[in-house]
Amino acid sequence: MKSGMTDDAYEHIFKPIMREVVYFYQPNAIVMQCGSDSLAHDKLGKFNLTLRGHAECVKYMKSFGIPMIIIGGGGYTVSNVARCWAYETSMCLN
Repeated sequence: MKSGMTDDAYEHIFKPIMREVVYFYQPNAIVMQCGSDSLAHDKLGKFNLTLRGHAECVKYMKSFGIPMIIIGGGGYTVSNVARCWAYETSMCLN
């Protein structure tokens, strides 16, 4: 994927791929690793996602109604990591 990836561009790739993966494998559970290094302004990441765009992936995966475990991961700008995980935790609780 290209540097500077935006929310719209990422969603355009993520949703169709994950839809096919879920339909093909029919998992009993999903483990989703949510690294915040894809957020804009990460020290090492090269994408340009917003918190909302990042969390849209979690929301989309929740829409399948399959039990999920959400885990954190990469992220090298501490303020991004804290905001990302707090926001995505709130998405999981809705």
